[in-house]
Amino acid sequence: MTLFKRVLFTLALLAAGAAAASAQEKEIDAYEDTAGWDLPLYRGKQMPEYNFRFNGTYYWDNLGYRTGDICYGGKVYRNILMNIDANRQAVYARFANRMQIWELDRDLIEWLTLDNTKFLNLRYYGVKKAPEGFFEVLREGPEGYNLRQVTKSYRESIEINGYYRIGYEDPDYNNKIFVFFSFKEQFFFVDKNWKLEKFGSLAKLFKKHPNF
Repeated sequence: MTLFKRVLFTLALLAAGAAAASAQEKEIDAYEDTAGWDLPLYRGKQMPEYNFRFNGTYYWDNLGYRTGDICYGGKVYRNILMNIDANRQAVYARFANRMQIWELDRDLIEWLTLDNTKFLNLRYYGVKKAPEGFFEVLREGPEGYNLRQVTKSYRESIEINGYYRIGYEDPDYNNKIFVFFSFKEQFFFVDKNWKLEKFGSLAKLFKKHPNF
């Protein structure tokens, strides 16, 4: 290959690389135009890191970040990548194709959705006896909402195996690690006046409040 052809080949590679980078930047820009790079969602603190090895997950479930909507500070934002930390009862938002993950101000969150599942922040509505955090809407009816809350708690024990306590089957569970996040779920009903009831099981909740 002559020097001239080598130069042309190199320029072609550079052009192709630049075109790919430009296309990726356009995708990011399109996402940011939708999500809003300068929105209040992304002005908070970055997500704190759990700097230790553990089994299970501190997230609400093991399905990862999902796209949803959120009512934050009285305004609805669409198509945001989010997840719920069930240990800290926090909501994290992230940008597509970016590493930054931001922790949102819980007091400003009215509701959010992950895929098609809706979550309420009962404290936002002034339900003072409600635990802090977020409540999955199982069913909404004329009487009110049937709700489920997942909480995770840090556990460290050489006597208790956490395999059946993390809330899902994990094929990568490491029995040599004695730290895990223990799963717990609770059930609630809140009526249209935001009066809250707690139930020991899902069956008891739906027996009293079928919510048809």
